[in-house]
Amino acid sequence: MTTLSRIFGLARDIVIAYFFAAGTGSDAFFVAFKIPNYLRRLFAEGGFSQAFVPVLTEYKNQRDEGAVQDLLNYVSGRLALVLFCVTVIGI
Repeated sequence: MTTLSRIFGLARDIVIAYFFAAGTGSDAFFVAFKIPNYLRRLFAEGGFSQAFVPVLTEYKNQRDEGAVQDLLNYVSGRLALVLFCVTVIGI
């Protein structure tokens, strides 16, 4: 899977180099993807999930299933709102 990912990454870089070359266009393209990639790393792979799983586990041990579902709905709704606002600001 890693090899396939590297091949697709190389293909992506070739396409970007073909269309943008080395200049302000490619710089703007890469800067435009920095924030979404950072948010993906933070929320999907990083600190958010590492901080939220213990809280969710403790909440699940102390409360009923309905309260856990309410917490998940609240957190996912707030996260969606924050990401939507960041997206709108980015546009």
